Amino acid sequence: MGFALQSKEELVGVFSRNADAYRKRLDEAMRKGQAAGRDQILDHLKPRPGMRILDLACGPGTLTIPMALGRSLPVRFLRMDAENLQFQPATFDAVGCGHGLHFLPNLGRALREVRRVLKPRGRFAASIPPPESAPSPAAEAYRAVFDHELGELPAQPALEATRRTVNDLDRFQAAAVQAGFRLVETELVEVETTWDGPAHYAEINSNWWSYASRLEDVEPDRRRRILDKAEKAVRDVTGEQPFSVTSAAHVLRAEA
Repeated sequence: MGFALQSKEELVGVFSRNADAYRKRLDEAMRKGQAAGRDQILDHLKPRPGMRILDLACGPGTLTIPMALGRSLPVRFLRMDAENLQFQPATFDAVGCGHGLHFLPNLGRALREVRRVLKPRGRFAASIPPPESAPSPAAEAYRAVFDHELGELPAQPALEATRRTVNDLDRFQAAAVQAGFRLVETELVEVETTWDGPAHYAEINSNWWSYASRLEDVEPDRRRRILDKAEKAVRDVTGEQPFSVTSAAHVLRAEA
């Protein structure tokens, strides 16, 4: 029924168990242009043949694959602690992190590690999803069903300090400067996404980690009932027709 992050191992477990569902959700987000923050990371890093690029918290390769395709960039997947990178100083030409920093308990240490492994003037870009200031009716309806049926996601006290920082653009920028970066910029990026209808929205959102993780131990019949109720709740506020929602990202760009 969800998880309370008390250790990095718990977080790894949640994403590992739901990796396939998460990949489907991210593939859909990229296809529909919903991942504007991640797209800006690619634009800032400017990947080209011969570069060494680190995709931090790479997940299913949402950034890695677009960077490698058509550029003859070989890819290796390595598992390590983002707050204690096992690389020599000045190893990489660029580092990107798509929607990953907000899961790190010690943000300052992670940023210093990124700065350490970057070559001089190496580029760094990261995105995070800020809290919704005004959730769409569809998002509120969908979330309400899960919260009622399975309980709200527990608080994550280990991440509170990090989230306070990355959710505020000025604090986010200051944290990067304190870690030794230069030419630091932060930006709120918003994008409107059109969904084919409530069934499409409900199906794709069930693959988001915060929903998929709560369905892990639910027996199949009850799982189907919950998903049907969530879809109906969305339909009640949107009707059957296509509808649009606005999503946002905080994007940080910097140089070592």
